Amino acid sequence: MEGPILLLAAEGEEAEAVLGRMERTAKVEAPWPAFTGELGGREVRLLESGIGKAAAGAVVGWAGATFAPSAAIWLGVAGSLNPELSTGDVLIADDAVQWDMDLTPLGRQPGELDSGERFIPADPSLAATLHASAQRLGYHHVRGRVASGDRFVADPETARWIRETFAADAVEMEGAAALWAARRLGLPMALVRAVTDAADTSAPGAFEAFLVEVSQKLAVLIEDTLAHLGG
Repeated sequence: MEGPILLLAAEGEEAEAVLGRMERTAKVEAPWPAFTGELGGREVRLLESGIGKAAAGAVVGWAGATFAPSAAIWLGVAGSLNPELSTGDVLIADDAVQWDMDLTPLGRQPGELDSGERFIPADPSLAATLHASAQRLGYHHVRGRVASGDRFVADPETARWIRETFAADAVEMEGAAALWAARRLGLPMALVRAVTDAADTSAPGAFEAFLVEVSQKLAVLIEDTLAHLGG
């Protein structure tokens, strides 16, 4: 692969877990907190976008144009919608959907964009490399679907509706927009999430309690993935 690997996260704790494992790091002047360095033997650029789909789309567009990366991984935490996923488990996305996108009055399905896109695919090769690393590390993980929306889900009824409507395995606030922007740029991108909570009434407390711990676990996965990335 030519060009650096772009690593993107919304939260400071998520980005700091990766930064702590990087070598030869230096700050980069950017509209967001940004760093250059090496991880897993690869040249990387790490950016912290801030929360939400607008932030995700903006940072992917800017970083893609600025750094000419060869590939990208969006990483972070999520709330579980799948009973097979508990705190600390990992979801490697095959695709993602904007669960709060609603053009149904115009004849679209829930989550469908005006372009006709609904489930935005992650890069299958990068996802497979993440999957192999998760197996190698002994992480409990699943391949599945992420549901992204500009709302922190802390309500069982909303979580149930998202699960039933989109067959989603986890809910978060950036991934589908990041994948959409990356596809527009022709940038291969994977999306990986580690679970902090169950997207229910206990979610805010669980999110705060486990954010750092699961972010550290995810950083180990990213390092191993880059160390085994082909090209």
